[in-house]
Amino acid sequence: VKQLLSQRSSVASSVKCNTYSSAPIEGMTPAALCGDAAHATGGVSGQGCNSAIADSVALADGLIEYYRPLSSNEEDIPKAKRGMLHQSLAAYSRTQVPEGLALYDLSFGNDGKSLPPLRNLIATLNNALDSVFRGRWGIGKKPLQTFLTSSMTPFSEIRRERQKYYLDEFPSAEWFDKQLESVYSES
Repeated sequence: VKQLLSQRSSVASSVKCNTYSSAPIEGMTPAALCGDAAHATGGVSGQGCNSAIADSVALADGLIEYYRPLSSNEEDIPKAKRGMLHQSLAAYSRTQVPEGLALYDLSFGNDGKSLPPLRNLIATLNNALDSVFRGRWGIGKKPLQTFLTSSMTPFSEIRRERQKYYLDEFPSAEWFDKQLESVYSES
C-alpha cells in the first residue's frame, strides 16, 4: 500500500494518427493499425470495442475491393500482392482516419480548451436540455454517449453536426484525402 500511495499520479495521453497503414515502401511488408492502436477513444464514449470492430470491417472491405486472385503467369507475384495490399490498406485509412479523429474529438472534447463565453453558455444549456429530456417530445437530443452506442451514423458526421461544441472546424473528406495522399507520396 505504501508503494502504491507513494507513486506519482500520471496523466493519460493519446496520439492522433494521420494514417492507419504503412506507406508503400519497396521491400517493406504492408501493415495496418486497428482499434486502440490506431485511435484513442477515452473511457466515456464506450466505443473502444465498437470502433475496433468497425476498423476490422473497413479493412476487410478494402481487401475485398482491391485484393484479387493472381494468375500463375503474373510476372512478379510478391510485388503484385504487396501492391494490392497497399491499395487495400490505403482505402482502409481513407475510410477510418476521419472516423478515428472524429471519435477522438467526441471522446476528449476540446482538449481542455474553453469555448468563448457565449458559445460555452449555449453549449451548457444544450447539454442540460439533452440530459433532462434525452430527445423525448422533440426536446434536446440523446446524450452523446447514448447516441454513439445506439446509432449507425458515422462518427465524422456526428462530429460535424456537433460543431457548436468545438473550437476547431472538423475537416472535410477532401481535406483528409489530401492529407493521406501527402503521407503516401512522401515515401
